[in-house]
Amino acid sequence: MHSQESLDLPAHTQQSTQTYRLQRRLGTTLQYTLLALLLFFSFFIILVMVAMSLRPTVLIYADFWALPWPPVPTNYQTAVLDLIPSMLRTLFISLVSILGVLVIACPSAYAFARMKFPGSGVLFYVVLAVMMIPGIILLTPHFILAQQLQLRGTLYGLIIFYIAGGQPFAIFLLSTFFRSQSEEIFEAARIDGSSELHSLLRIAIPLAWPILMTVAILNFLGIYDDFIWPRLMLPQNLETLVLALERYNPQIGEYSNRPELGPQAAGYVFASLPQLLIFVFAMKYFIQGLTSGAVKA
Repeated sequence: MHSQESLDLPAHTQQSTQTYRLQRRLGTTLQYTLLALLLFFSFFIILVMVAMSLRPTVLIYADFWALPWPPVPTNYQTAVLDLIPSMLRTLFISLVSILGVLVIACPSAYAFARMKFPGSGVLFYVVLAVMMIPGIILLTPHFILAQQLQLRGTLYGLIIFYIAGGQPFAIFLLSTFFRSQSEEIFEAARIDGSSELHSLLRIAIPLAWPILMTVAILNFLGIYDDFIWPRLMLPQNLETLVLALERYNPQIGEYSNRPELGPQAAGYVFASLPQLLIFVFAMKYFIQGLTSGAVKA
């Protein structure tokens, strides 16, 4: 049927259709080629780092671009043993900070989204205004405040500022999502005698699981990769993983006057594992959270 209709078309129309299809195929091929190149260059540095982590340092200096064959796992043994205390310390700071951000932001966002009280609009705009302030500007006042409160040199002092700093963005995202939830559900709960706290714990939070995961992932990335604030707050014996990697240079080989590239690369690969695992197992919730507030229910 389709061939018969094509035969009935004028010759110039058929030629235009074929030209258009050819252009579309060429455009699609060019797009996929460009995406493949971008993907390759994005992962090229990671592949080089992984290859270096599986080679002895002496061979890296001898031939930088050689393949890691046979692979040598001793670099990872050295890096893991050296960096595991800093890794555990960083995970502890991240998890406690994220838990604190969510515990405080959830009721605050619910109050802005579902409750009417004097000054709620003004307070919400204040939260948005605080969110617009670049974090680098707040370093000096935060440092002075931490000094006055005697919070420097402690993990909990670091955690307190992470929890406070994560509130504006978390409240903004969560309140936007809470407003998109169906009002009829909460009205039915109030008719049945449910309090606002019960509605928050039993209705709002379970429905907001994707956006909670999004807030948790974004805060984890910011806390896990932070360098400046831990450098100002923590002594060397309490350093986080990023600080430990910054000065990590084990002297285990014959090139004592040169960096040990193999263990260093293994340390960076080891440090990347938590972030990789977070995205592998929570990417679905992360994408759902980013798109959940796009359409109002």
